[in-house]
Amino acid sequence: MSGRRLIVTTLDLPYPPNYGHKVDQFNRWKGFAEAGWKLRLICWKSPIDPEGAPGDLDALRSIFESIEVIPIGHDTGSFLRRLVRLPLYPSHVSARIPDRVTLNRLTAEAKAFAPDAVVNDGIYGGFLGNHLARACGVPAILRGHNVEFRYFAQQSRLARSTKARITTTLARLGLKRWEDRMTRESAWSFQISADDFDYWRGQGVQNLSWAPTVYPGSAHGTLIPATERQFDVGYIGNMRLPNNLAGLIWFVNEVLPILRQLRPGVTLRFAGANPSQEALALFATAPDIVLVPNAPSADEILAQSRVLVNPILSGSGVNVKSIDMLRYDAPIVTTRIGVQGFPADMQDQFVVRDDAAGFAKAIAESLADPVAPAGRAEARAVFGQTGLDAQIAEYQRLLRQG
Repeated sequence: MSGRRLIVTTLDLPYPPNYGHKVDQFNRWKGFAEAGWKLRLICWKSPIDPEGAPGDLDALRSIFESIEVIPIGHDTGSFLRRLVRLPLYPSHVSARIPDRVTLNRLTAEAKAFAPDAVVNDGIYGGFLGNHLARACGVPAILRGHNVEFRYFAQQSRLARSTKARITTTLARLGLKRWEDRMTRESAWSFQISADDFDYWRGQGVQNLSWAPTVYPGSAHGTLIPATERQFDVGYIGNMRLPNNLAGLIWFVNEVLPILRQLRPGVTLRFAGANPSQEALALFATAPDIVLVPNAPSADEILAQSRVLVNPILSGSGVNVKSIDMLRYDAPIVTTRIGVQGFPADMQDQFVVRDDAAGFAKAIAESLADPVAPAGRAEARAVFGQTGLDAQIAEYQRLLRQG
C-alpha cells in the first residue's frame, strides 16, 4: 500500500541530521517518502537556535511536500503567555501553541491536505498535532524519543550554570503529566527505546511498540578497511547538551591521559553539533583531538575511525549515536548508559566500561585488533531497510483499522 498521507509535527527542523532526534526523524521520513507516502512537516524555530545553512530546507523538500517553520516568540508577551499556561502545558509545549490566526490557517491547510493521520514526532508539538487530528477526524500517533520527564531531571542535575538550571527546572513543570496524557491518548505510540517501551508497558499503556531509529536502503555506512582509516578513535554527538558534555569532560580529563600512556601517539577526531563555549574550551586542553564542529555528515567521521567511542554518563531513551556506530565495522567502546534501550541480545556488540581506566584499556585493546564482533551485520539489519519496512507495515495496519 502506498500513497498514504501524514502530517508530522516535531520540535525543530530535522536537518542537518547531525545529532539525536534529527538523525532519527530525517532517515525515517526519508524512507517513508521513498515508499510513496505524502508528508507535510510542521516544526518550530527559536531565535536562539543556530542559524541553519541556506540549503537545509531544500534538503527536506524531496521528503516533505510542504514545510511550515513556526517562529517561537522570545519577547516579554510570549514569555508571560508561557507562564500563564504552565498549569496546563509544560514550557516547551506552551511555546509551540500557535496564535489563533496561525492555528486557523494551519487547520484549514490540514483539512485541504486530507491526512490519514497526524504524527507527533515527540511530545512538544502535541497541542497543535492533536488539534489537527481532531479537526481532520484522523488518529494522532506519537513517536517517543525519551521518557522526557526523566531526561529533563537528569539534565537539570547536570546543568553547570544558574541559567541552565533555571531553564531545565521550568521545562520540567507539568512535563510528566503532559507526557503521560500524550502517551495514553495517542492512537499508538512508537517508542525509540526498548527500555522506554518497558516503562510505559509497566504503566499500563498497551497501545505501543518498540520502533528503533532506522536507515533507508543499506543498513551500513561506508565500510573502509581498518588499515586505511585515517584516525584511531572517533566520536560524533551533540556538544551542547549537559549529559553529552559531562561525558566528554570525563573522557578528556580522565580517560584520555590513561589512553595516551597505553597508546602513545593515538589519533582522535571528535565531531558534534553546535559545540558550546565550554566544549570549545575543553577541547583546547586536548590538542591531540581534532575537533570538527557541525560536521555535514556523520559518515565521514565514523567510517574513518578504527575504534568508535560513546563516553555518555547519563541519559534516557536510547543513544542514537550508538545506533549510528553499529552501522560501521569498528569496535565500539561505551558505558552502561550507551547501551540502554537496546535489546539484551544486541548489547554484546559493544564493549561496556564505566571506569576511566577500563574505558581507556578497552580502546587500546580494540585498536590492537580493530574488528567488529561477530553478528554485527545481523544486529544492524534491525536498523536498516528491514526495520524501516516493519515500521511502515505498522503504520499501514493502524490506518487500516481507522
